[in-house]
Amino acid sequence: MKLNFFFIRSMSIIMMLILTAVSLILGLVMFYVSMTITGQKFFFPWLLFGDVLIPLALFIPAIIFRNRYCATAAVIVSFINIFMRMMSIFVFYETFMPLDYNSLRLLLEHTDMESVKTILGSNFLLWVIPAILLYLGMVTYCSMLVWKTADKTSRKVSSRSLKIFSILLGLSLLSNTAFQIVGFHTSTDNYLSIRPLPLIVADITQQSLSALYHGHIYTPVPLPDSSRQLLAEMKIIDPPGTEHIPAAAVFDKIIIIAVESLDYDFIGISNADMPLGITPNLDHYSTGFFSMTNYYTSSQPTSWGLTSILLSRVDYDRDRYMNPVSLFTLAKDQGYYTYYFSAASGHFGDNRRTYGSLFKADKQMFREEWQRKYPIRSTSQWGLSDNDLYKCILQEFEADKKQKFIAVISPVDTHPPYADHGALPDALRMRFPTPFLQALHSTDRELGRFIRALMADPDFYDDRTLIIITADHTATFGENYLQRSDFTPGRVPLILICKNQEILADINPEKFASSIDLPPTIARWIGSVPATTFMGRDLASDKNHAITRLFNDTLIFYGPDGIWSVPTAEYNESDPRQKAVCDFFYSFYGRPQ
Repeated sequence: MKLNFFFIRSMSIIMMLILTAVSLILGLVMFYVSMTITGQKFFFPWLLFGDVLIPLALFIPAIIFRNRYCATAAVIVSFINIFMRMMSIFVFYETFMPLDYNSLRLLLEHTDMESVKTILGSNFLLWVIPAILLYLGMVTYCSMLVWKTADKTSRKVSSRSLKIFSILLGLSLLSNTAFQIVGFHTSTDNYLSIRPLPLIVADITQQSLSALYHGHIYTPVPLPDSSRQLLAEMKIIDPPGTEHIPAAAVFDKIIIIAVESLDYDFIGISNADMPLGITPNLDHYSTGFFSMTNYYTSSQPTSWGLTSILLSRVDYDRDRYMNPVSLFTLAKDQGYYTYYFSAASGHFGDNRRTYGSLFKADKQMFREEWQRKYPIRSTSQWGLSDNDLYKCILQEFEADKKQKFIAVISPVDTHPPYADHGALPDALRMRFPTPFLQALHSTDRELGRFIRALMADPDFYDDRTLIIITADHTATFGENYLQRSDFTPGRVPLILICKNQEILADINPEKFASSIDLPPTIARWIGSVPATTFMGRDLASDKNHAITRLFNDTLIFYGPDGIWSVPTAEYNESDPRQKAVCDFFYSFYGRPQ
């Protein structure tokens, strides 16, 4: 009888202790999973106690004042915490993404639950719904049990119980505060997975509101007719009334290799100051196939440059909130499978989620995905070596061949600090004595091997295959071969490799163009039409300007008549040309606030 009375009297305390212990265990599991995936070796004590802040804050007054409302609320919140932590462990283990607003949006944004089906299986509802109902039943039972027994607790609260819970509450408050002070919740999400749950909930709320706020700010405005007419005369946009009629697709397989920081003047044949033989493969492809001489990156650094290549846009920051149409989306509508392959970590810059939401590839793989699937032991500071990346991609193509596909590849070996994973012979090290030159030569060597492997496979390289060599953006310095003192976008290569070069006969290789002009061109080649959100024009059009953007929203135009720039925030309103250009920018990104 005494034993029964003890359990009835202390049921709330026992329940809370059990739930707290489960939360601590799950915290340890989350730490272990995060450490395994990200390679972090540090111990994070704030994760152990951080999750139980709200339940303990509710339960302490419950046992002091014998308040069944607070006790029941504490139990319900504890079960919610346990569910969220279990979900955070599962999501991070399966997708390498931490649990927050961007991850949830990415997983749920497809109306057919495509992402969720990929992780849980196509028949996931058959087991997920019963599991949720069982969990809800457990929550209901425990809540009712605490509700019935909370007021049966002795009026005299056990000082030992109160001290235990007060210490746990203090540790939880300290852990949340310490995490904020240390500042590990940064733009890179290596540490986002190990945040305490109160911070996760706060960030999801804040990010949801921020997305609504920014989406309201970045609202395109209609292009005035006067500016439209002038822009058409300047050949920046299509003439009014132009209708794009889809033509038959001419390529079934398109592989775009966006080499990291590959300036046009890094190619030996393009710059007499470069050491002899530095880029023999790029030299060969530049002279043996179609190559443009006045092709510019539209924006930089990498995320901005890739946005230009895939979205025909120039402002990655705004585009993250505006959800413009991707080249991959157009391709999928035409029956193409789409890949995005990166050598870098998906945690860097939160690229896994941002690129997934922006680019919308059917399959995207970063360093973590490569290392999970293939026996890759060593990586550079930035990620996989070009050698490992290209080998893995060849296996992906071999194991998952599609009749039609578009693939974008982003290697990293030419990013400082430069890495050469190929062990250059001593003679070549003497000829190319700096890390930059060695990395550039190594990049050229691996690129040549990869392209030769593709061209040797008749299932890949046929009359309907196109291989594109370009760069995500230009380099800032590149030793002393550019002497560039700022990050102004410059020339990058655009080499088009295909068996039937007559397909490219309508493009002038000496015209001025930039990376925003590539997506509209590819759209035509795959039997689609440019999206209305594309800022560029087809390379075969009469446009003869390369449009680039600086971080301060200044647009720079390169053309046969020279260089001119327009600061969109402070343009000369009396100049019709400047006004038209600013209206062009506003029609995609809205006016400055």
